[in-house]
Amino acid sequence: MMRRLTDNRIIPIAGVLLLLLLIAGGALFARQRSGYAFNGGEFTPPQPAPELALIDADGEPFSFADRVGTVQLLYFGYTTCPDLCPTTLLDFATVKEDLGPDADRVRFLMASVDPERDTAERLQEYMGFFDPDFIGLRGDAEETAAAAQAFGVTVKRVEHPESSTGYLIDHTALIYVIDQEGRLRLSYPYGTDPALIAADVRHLLNG
Repeated sequence: MMRRLTDNRIIPIAGVLLLLLLIAGGALFARQRSGYAFNGGEFTPPQPAPELALIDADGEPFSFADRVGTVQLLYFGYTTCPDLCPTTLLDFATVKEDLGPDADRVRFLMASVDPERDTAERLQEYMGFFDPDFIGLRGDAEETAAAAQAFGVTVKRVEHPESSTGYLIDHTALIYVIDQEGRLRLSYPYGTDPALIAADVRHLLNG
């Protein structure tokens, strides 16, 4: 009699355990199917990033292809920008800090949309205010326009003769992410939480 009671109790317990295992397995399978959810806008399918006929502050031609194996964050801005550009570069600094050792495999870039004022020396000094490893890119008027067009960046000069700067530039304020294979993967609007950007970059690096 005692043996039968014990056997009868084992059967429902075993059924519950089996059900729990099935639920856990189903949740794992669903997570694997859904994959990682990026926080930025995705370019699907990923395409090779448009090459830019720009040079860095050392006068060296820049190429995304030369940096395959790293994740690259690109922003179009200029050194006289009063608000969006310095804020975005501060966000870059926060992303870099958040990434820790992973930041060694990340490049932070700003392509100038103001070839008239942003000389190589001025651009290098400006980027150094935020981080000496940040890379400034520039070109002449034609090269700058071609680079902006390749990424769908709108650039408009707005005259302010009463201002000490003389003019400002309205421009698209997006951060673009190029993955380790040189493909354009993500974009973020101005004001995106740097922690979310860092999470996506870390996934690209280690995913």
